[in-house]
Amino acid sequence: QTSRTPLLTSCGETLRDAIETLESEHEEAGDALLKIRDLSNDFTAPTGACNTYKVLLDSLNEMELDLHQHVHKENNILFPKALAVEKSS
Repeated sequence: QTSRTPLLTSCGETLRDAIETLESEHEEAGDALLKIRDLSNDFTAPTGACNTYKVLLDSLNEMELDLHQHVHKENNILFPKALAVEKSS
């Protein structure tokens, strides 16, 4: 059995290292959104809030949902497939 040379990214990192960096960034973004959710009372506008404030909170909620979908696709679909391709080449 021959050992394979790992693929390198354009930055000179191994694919595994690049994926670990991205996964860490996913964690940081998720933590930041959790803090925003907490500070905004679960994206709930206070009584008497203007429409702009309500739209902001709705948009933050939508961004959180989009981020969860993005992270899921990368962490559970794209990254494992990329590592499988690297392993097979």
